[in-house]
Amino acid sequence: MNSQTNKQAIKANSVFLHSQRGIELDALFGPRSMDAQTHAGLTLSLEISLYALFGSFITVMILLPSQVDNIQAMFPSTVLTDPIGFVLRIKMALFIAALVPLFWALHLSSKRLKGSLFARRLKG
Repeated sequence: MNSQTNKQAIKANSVFLHSQRGIELDALFGPRSMDAQTHAGLTLSLEISLYALFGSFITVMILLPSQVDNIQAMFPSTVLTDPIGFVLRIKMALFIAALVPLFWALHLSSKRLKGSLFARRLKG
């Protein structure tokens, strides 16, 4: 028996990746897998958690010491030639890392505000 005659060619089409429109994550779960209220609640909780992540980055950045003695007490077995510069680099890295969740949360806030304004315009 020849088993190669029964084989069919398999097409591998992406479910959520389209070259014209980019990545569509909503298509991954299906068009009716989540109602609008649940989607809005998840988006709001993601937005709040991103603002909290931004706040935690800023809080850690503020709580890091800025005096030489306190910085050296954080790293007792390490010889730091420039402890203030070392902590400043850590603070700048935390600040730059804090910008990512901040801008993502601001993007979600603007989409939510635009949607509520559009819905209000349709009602009245």
